[in-house]
Amino acid sequence: MDQTRPLHQPGAAQAVSDYVHAVRTRWTDPIAPPGFVPDWADRPAPHTYYPQTERLPLPLHTVSATTPRGGYDMPLLGSFLQLSAGVLSRRWEIDRSPDRARTETVTGARWGRGTPSGGGAYPLELYLAAGPSAPVPAGLHHYASGLHALEQVASGDPVPRVRSALHTPTDGPDGGFLLCVLRFWKSAYKYNNFAYHLMLHDLGAFLGSWDLLCREHGTEADPRLDFDDAALSRLVGQEPGEGGVLAVLPLPWAEHEAGARGQGPLAAAPPREPGPARPVRLSPYGRSRRTREFPMVTAVHRATSTTGGGGPCSLAEPPEAVAVGSVAAEAVAVEALPLPALTPAPADRTRPAPLADSLARRVSANGRFNGVRPVELSALGELLAAAAQGRPPEVFRGSTRIRLAAHRVTGLAPGVYDYLPGRHALAPVPVDVPNLDERVYALSNYSVGQAAVTLVPHWHPERTVARAGPRAYRYAAVAAGASAQRIQVAATGAGLASGIVLGFQGPVLEAALGLDADGRHALLCVFLGHRQEGEARLDDRLY
Repeated sequence: MDQTRPLHQPGAAQAVSDYVHAVRTRWTDPIAPPGFVPDWADRPAPHTYYPQTERLPLPLHTVSATTPRGGYDMPLLGSFLQLSAGVLSRRWEIDRSPDRARTETVTGARWGRGTPSGGGAYPLELYLAAGPSAPVPAGLHHYASGLHALEQVASGDPVPRVRSALHTPTDGPDGGFLLCVLRFWKSAYKYNNFAYHLMLHDLGAFLGSWDLLCREHGTEADPRLDFDDAALSRLVGQEPGEGGVLAVLPLPWAEHEAGARGQGPLAAAPPREPGPARPVRLSPYGRSRRTREFPMVTAVHRATSTTGGGGPCSLAEPPEAVAVGSVAAEAVAVEALPLPALTPAPADRTRPAPLADSLARRVSANGRFNGVRPVELSALGELLAAAAQGRPPEVFRGSTRIRLAAHRVTGLAPGVYDYLPGRHALAPVPVDVPNLDERVYALSNYSVGQAAVTLVPHWHPERTVARAGPRAYRYAAVAAGASAQRIQVAATGAGLASGIVLGFQGPVLEAALGLDADGRHALLCVFLGHRQEGEARLDDRLY
């Protein structure tokens, strides 16, 4: 398929429609190739690194109350990378996870991160495209998440090429960009054709973590999702079937950091004018002896890589076509139930759960819900407000919405509700209270009925793709993933348990919540509740 086809190319839209349908019905019509069984002995390494390169160790978590003037410095960037994508702790607990026995061993240990990834796979990789004013040598630097270090994998100044791919050749920071790369095999080895859906939500969860960190420390967060995919994929050495760059984060450097090379392990030769950017030619360490492509992943990635070249698309200012309508109930629902007003903490009170601590403690509940204790309405309101904040959700405000099934919420009648972010209120949906059980989610790691609340971000794929083009599928999944991460981090700070799942039976869930009446599809589920008391667990922090 020609990646230069226009944004509304019918074949690309059909490929997205086919994939969305296949994901939605995967329980009754398997999406895996016939006879597919994961080769666990040949699975890829969770963390990518380049053994041929020298490494620049990054500072460990050092975020303080003060923020560098004008943007990032190396301690701040290192902290953001560690808290969002690095290793934070070794975790073990007795829960319903099917691989619990394996995690008891040293070689099978579960290493916790601030941002979740589907099924414990880590397909997201980060590359710093550093310009001449960056505090590291100009070139491409890979973030080795398992080692918390930068690895220079290419030289030259990549900033002009990144700007050109973003359709902003004369705009943006000189210092550099963070390129968010997905390597398909790292998730597809386990999830086959379902992997692309998971990976887009993983990307959204990472952007949600990054935006939370930026908001807390006053730095800029303006992730770009629309650019020349092929140009940036070539820059990081990715073949079309292997993966690609799916998001770009501008990185303005602090005034005192621009042009400085730093000290100690980050010290380098005096700055000199770099030559043209060179693409990555090195090969990362790959544990798998055999890899393969999956046809649905390839097809939907090509379809969503089409672009009309109509200029930049950031998550702060999306194209008009993406902002499809508004929540209908927002304007007409006269019976909306206002949620308790959000009350900021007093200025003289220390935050009980700083963001760094919440990211470090964030963990999926894996079925450990107290099936009796209700959630406070004020806490639910705080979590819903957190879901609607930040730039990733704004790209689909009015298109990606949240519907919830409330079972045990203090002061709220059991039922189905739409969240109205503009009014911070709940609009009742006239459907019977759903009995969510194994018909919705059949895996053993969650008993759905024990969750006090189930939150469901959803969208209308046909309507949205028709107006905004095939790439809209990426926007929707990223927005949902970012919202889910905000909910989970806020739940952690509030002392609640949460779990994000994507492997549910779409038609069953949508019928139970009344989404099918309008042709809307669920993107993911977030289960909420209180944790079971009396748990045995290990949480060994690494910082």
